[in-house]
Amino acid sequence: MHYLLLGMMLLGSFAVSAGMDPQLLKQTIEQRLGVQVYLVDETPVSGLYLLGTAQGPLYTDARGDHVLLGTMLDLAHDMKNLTMLGQRQQRQLALAQIGERRMQLKAVPERHRLTLFTDLACRGCRTTLEELPALQARGVSVQLLPVLGPFAELAEAQARWCAPGLLRELELSDRLPESGCNEILAHHIGLSQWLGIKALPSWVLPNGDLLRGYQSPEQLLNILDHIDAPANPSSSARG
Repeated sequence: MHYLLLGMMLLGSFAVSAGMDPQLLKQTIEQRLGVQVYLVDETPVSGLYLLGTAQGPLYTDARGDHVLLGTMLDLAHDMKNLTMLGQRQQRQLALAQIGERRMQLKAVPERHRLTLFTDLACRGCRTTLEELPALQARGVSVQLLPVLGPFAELAEAQARWCAPGLLRELELSDRLPESGCNEILAHHIGLSQWLGIKALPSWVLPNGDLLRGYQSPEQLLNILDHIDAPANPSSSARG
């Protein structure tokens, strides 16, 4: 089941003027492949379009008759990996669509910011949540976003994430409100589906890279200290 983020399908207006209907292309691919399409964008190759899906990036012609899987390299610019850069930008763009930010563990002073996609049930997730204060103490602010775990139903996630006593051991700036919690939770789960978050926990770094699975505070700090990017992962669409 898909929990689609309303208003988050970014279908490029460029395509209409170019003689291609992005909404029609989106619908065509979804019907033919059975995958949710969240993004339609141009590529440097005339007539070839990038589709952002929960299964990863796809490339297609304007009619959706031919689909390519793989990596696009820019040989004219030192073999720049355009597919990887597009995925980074898609994550940053998605996080910028969140709206009101709620479950944040803020560090003062702040050196870095991270986004953590997590469930409350998996073993690695609980360990990660228990170690967040150690990150906070070392200058890392963390934004928490819930994910629907494997084989879980939305009602199960609502029962856990919307509980009044959720994560009281963490000094979060805000928590999911009792009123409207279900809608916010569905929105966040849709976000995780847009980005294809499957391994838990998963981290989105300031430059848009995705780290899957458990990472110790030391590992995360070592990575963050070597990233040349803005502190806020949703403030820029740098590649």
